[in-house]
Amino acid sequence: MKRKIIAGVLAAGAAATVAAGPVSAAPAPDPLSELIGTLLAGSSDPNPGAPVKLSPNGVASMSVKVYSWFGRDLGPALYDTGFAPGVVWSARDRSNAEVKGKNCQIEVQYPGTGYATYKTAECQGDVGSNTKLYRTPGHYSIVVVDRVSGASKTSSFTIE
Repeated sequence: MKRKIIAGVLAAGAAATVAAGPVSAAPAPDPLSELIGTLLAGSSDPNPGAPVKLSPNGVASMSVKVYSWFGRDLGPALYDTGFAPGVVWSARDRSNAEVKGKNCQIEVQYPGTGYATYKTAECQGDVGSNTKLYRTPGHYSIVVVDRVSGASKTSSFTIE
């Protein structure tokens, strides 16, 4: 008799559960499953867990803009022959804030031109010259490097 009562109670409970429909609350996340998923997904950091090394001067990246110091703009990054570039640079920290002062060793390089590299300690700056004319059509780049941190940025343009 006890078996019949227990079986009846279980059947009634099962029927009530089915009649109630699906439960709307999402199951609680399982921390172990989340950890395993994270470990299996891997990391884009080539050296995870290693301490972040900051450069001595705090520079993490460079921002560079080339503009027309002398000559005509023909479009975005497109200039007429006889163009002389102006270069604006800005050293940036990990939060992308400007690094100010004279704690950098900035080099503004003009590859493929024979023009001398411009050097300064200023972490922010602007340089241009009427003597650095690009007279030959083609694709060119200007590279700004901070030798203290190793951060660099290249800006490319075309002369028509």
